[in-house]
Amino acid sequence: MAKRMSGKAAVVTGAGSGMGREIALAYLKEEAKVAAADCNMDALLELEKEVADMGLKEQLCIVSCDVTKTEDCENVIRVCADIFGICNILSHNAGVADNFTLVADLKDELWERMISINLTASMKITRAALRYFTANDISASIVMITSNAAFESATGGPAYCASKAGANALMKAIAFEYGRDGIRCNSICPGPVMTNIHKSTGEANEAGAVIHRGSGYNAHAKEWMVKSARCALGDDPRMPAVGLPHEIAPLAVYLGSDESSFVNGASIIIDGGVCLSA
Repeated sequence: MAKRMSGKAAVVTGAGSGMGREIALAYLKEEAKVAAADCNMDALLELEKEVADMGLKEQLCIVSCDVTKTEDCENVIRVCADIFGICNILSHNAGVADNFTLVADLKDELWERMISINLTASMKITRAALRYFTANDISASIVMITSNAAFESATGGPAYCASKAGANALMKAIAFEYGRDGIRCNSICPGPVMTNIHKSTGEANEAGAVIHRGSGYNAHAKEWMVKSARCALGDDPRMPAVGLPHEIAPLAVYLGSDESSFVNGASIIIDGGVCLSA
């Protein structure tokens, strides 16, 4: 176990599963204190048990948090500061995907859900963190999980892509406005990663799926997902990989640590090169 994050205390949203869980574990292994936040308390309790088995229970607290609620966002920052004496990292990972519904067929409810969870909630949690950081004159790092869909709109449905592009723009605004205060903000933009986000999509829109899954890596996403543990290459070794959550976490460690002190406003794509595939 290294000590790259000793002296850090982080709020990690979406910590109950997927990338958020792996980032929380990676932070703990690097000696950070972690307030693990999620709306799924059962998942957080499982994480707490795993961390206790690792002998790191004193470094962790778990907090029920719905990031679409202002009061929950403010509470998790406050809990982290109260328990650990400070909060100087926010790793925001919570999000949902859409079902590839085409723009002309979008219903207000789907659009508003994507914007609410992926974009407005990103504003609410970062706003809560920024108010705490600035009020207490804290140098800090915000690490936001967005998506390569912020740049490549073929990699997700239009509502999802728009929400992630908006979150990425929010990141850059934060970096510009608060970099002078010693607060950095960067985004990790993953491609296809094996998480449970597919559970949030519901039944795929038939017309949209034909278009979006008919080209690029989307054409092979389903077969990749059912491959063995690494599932990465399929039958064609030239095909890009579906990533695993633990392959995203090291970048979140770097961006949260002082090693990245000169990195601000960066959008780092980490997708096995899928944006390069036709």
